[in-house]
This record gives sequence, structure tokens and C-alpha cells, in this order.
Amino acid sequence: QQQQQQQQQQQDQQPQVGQGSGGVDGSEILAEIVGDVAAVRDYTSLPAEMDAEFGRLDSDSALRPTIITPGKTWSKRSQQALLASPITASMDSDEQKREKDAAFDLLDALTKSGALPIEHAALHVVVVATHCFDKTITDTVAEQNRNPIEKVERSSLIMASVVHKRPPVALVRGPQLARLCAASPALFPDLVDDGGVDMAQAQAPLEVVATAQEED
Repeated sequence: QQQQQQQQQQQDQQPQVGQGSGGVDGSEILAEIVGDVAAVRDYTSLPAEMDAEFGRLDSDSALRPTIITPGKTWSKRSQQALLASPITASMDSDEQKREKDAAFDLLDALTKSGALPIEHAALHVVVVATHCFDKTITDTVAEQNRNPIEKVERSSLIMASVVHKRPPVALVRGPQLARLCAASPALFPDLVDDGGVDMAQAQAPLEVVATAQEED
């Protein structure tokens, strides 16, 4: 009876989930999980996001989506041991499939079929767009009197803004901002008005960006 009473007292002293000040609210845990899931970016939507920004900001319609088609034969560079010399070998489609299956089997074993998270890993996503010129670089400069570098810079800023999910003004530093505002005013609507570039506003974000880079 004494043992039963002690066990009952221990159970009464244990915090209950969702009850009491020391309990854990299940709704808070669910909110955290939902927040973490919402923070995960869907990289498969990147091409659609870029197409939308191309249509909105690329006034010349010079940017074109590009499909990457890998070749049938790949090169594999590997080492049999840590101190061994690297070996380069060619792989056909069958060997590529075997190597891919082996890699996923190893990943499945290391994570216990997804039960263990991989916290320190890098995912490399390649998204390509082609900037097309109606004429050659020489004709663009000589006949049209246009600077092709400014057009390419605009294309780069549009893509970088989508990839990094930051406005173009946050990706530019130094005295380049005024020049880019004049060349591509559509990218900086808050800094450009009917009268031209507002330098007072153009210099303010530069100080913020420079401070953030110094802190990093």
C-alpha cells in the first residue's frame, strides 16, 4: 500500500500535457511545426516565380527560360581511399542509375529511412535563364547606341531578387545604385519618381546594406 501511495504521488506531481503552468500546450507545438513547414521553400516553384518577374520587370522581353538537358555520358571523379589519387571514369545511363540507387540506399541507411534529420547539408539548385540580344554586341553598341552591360545587369538583378527573396535595392551597394536606378527604374520604384532618381532616398538603403555586410 505504501508503494502504491508513493507511485500515486509521483504521478500526481508529473506535469500533464496541456494542463497547468508547467505543462506543454499542444497547440503551441502544432504552431511551431506548421511555422517550420511554412518556412521551408518550395524550389520547384522557382521557374514559375522567375517567369512572373521576367514578365513584370523585363521590358525588353530579353530573358528566356532555359531547359538544361544533361548528356547521356557522365564523368565520375572518385578516390578509392583518402590518400589515393583521384580516378576519372565515364558512366553510361545504366551505370548512372546504379550509382544513383546506391547513393539513395546509403542516404536511406544513414537517416534510418528518414527518421533522422540531416541538419548540416547543402542543396544545390541550378536555375538557368538566357539573355537574348536582337543583334550582336557590336551592333547593339554601334547602331542602337545601347549599353548591353546595363541590360545584363538588370537581368541578373531580377534573377537574384527571386533567388534570394530580397528586393533589388538590398542587393546593390556603393555608388552603383544611382546608375542602376537610371538604367532600370522599374527595379527601384521607391527610389525613382517622375523627376528622376531621388538621391536622398537612394543613399539611405546603401547605409543599411553596408552596415549589414560589416556585421556579417
